[in-house]
Amino acid sequence: MIQFEKLGFRNFNDYVEYFFNTLIVSNKTYEYFVDWKKVKGDINKYLNEISLFNSLTKLEPYQREGHLRELLQKYPQIAEIIPMLIAVRVKKEKIDIFDPEVEDFMTFDFRKSNINETTIPRIIDFCYKIGIIELFDEIKDIYDYLLGVEVGLDSNARKNRSGIIFEGMTQKKVKKLLLGASYRVVENDRNFSLYPSIRRRESGGKTHDIVVYKNERPVLIVECNFYNVAGSKPISIAESYLEMYRVAKEHDIEFLWVTDGSAWRKMKEPLLRAMKEIEWIFNFRMLDSIGKILESP
Repeated sequence: MIQFEKLGFRNFNDYVEYFFNTLIVSNKTYEYFVDWKKVKGDINKYLNEISLFNSLTKLEPYQREGHLRELLQKYPQIAEIIPMLIAVRVKKEKIDIFDPEVEDFMTFDFRKSNINETTIPRIIDFCYKIGIIELFDEIKDIYDYLLGVEVGLDSNARKNRSGIIFEGMTQKKVKKLLLGASYRVVENDRNFSLYPSIRRRESGGKTHDIVVYKNERPVLIVECNFYNVAGSKPISIAESYLEMYRVAKEHDIEFLWVTDGSAWRKMKEPLLRAMKEIEWIFNFRMLDSIGKILESP
């Protein structure tokens, strides 16, 4: 059961009340909205191709088809950024489109190796029908345009980024709290993991979010996650960490589960069950008490 007395609570109910009352509603930090490093990195890979495409913005509409044909002949690699212009993530540089005129699917291959005298007319036809040729009437710089496109596409990754952000928040705070103490904090340590010791579970090289060492011996492992929406995953996580806690105790290592998010208010039961077995479960605001875990005998 939760070591509520060591955390300064009179009883288990006081601990539970404090935990649920101090859950944070959102973990949307400044990094949540746009991953600028990724966005710029995706574009900067194609700086030369973008510069070549920019030349189309300087021409009159009637000149663009001929110029695009010349560009594709001399620099076939520019075809690879065409899907980016219409905000499409493609697999193997291919796009399938149903063409009503032929009543069948058309496959357009934008790989550099596929650009030749036969495929160039099809690529140009694609650019006409989908509106890319006319796009050059509206924009003056392809780089700026693609920056906006990639920012929009990156918004789709926010859901997945939420967990990563909370993990980073926790790692940063633990390091700050243990700074100057006789502990070494390692994030996602590939040299130590209890996952292979857990039966009926494939480790798959999975690491712990945090491993705390003292005298080069692991004394605490930390797993963290954040849930905005109720569902089956938080429930299964709660059950799996019961097993993780037991394995950690067998290895004489403390286990801390840091979890947060308003979803827990809608599904208290699985978390309460875990709290009655696992000794240390914190939300983000409770991390200030991490020293009490390390001080415990």
